[in-house]
Amino acid sequence: MKNVGLTVCGNRYEIKLDEDFADFVNKDLQEAGINLHTDNKPDKLLKAYLRLAKQANNYEKEIELLIETLDGL
Repeated sequence: MKNVGLTVCGNRYEIKLDEDFADFVNKDLQEAGINLHTDNKPDKLLKAYLRLAKQANNYEKEIELLIETLDGL
């Protein structure tokens, strides 16, 4: 287990995650412009969430297309 932490509006939040997942979360947050060691505004977190939601939506569409393609074989 590994801690992932960030500060929003002066409040620090920490959670323990599986090590590989924690590394993914830390990397993704940093790529989304979230500072892990300084204060963040809520809009940054919303943007980070929407970035991941868009990726998940695109993955779902790709999976559906692959299923349709496989069904057609």
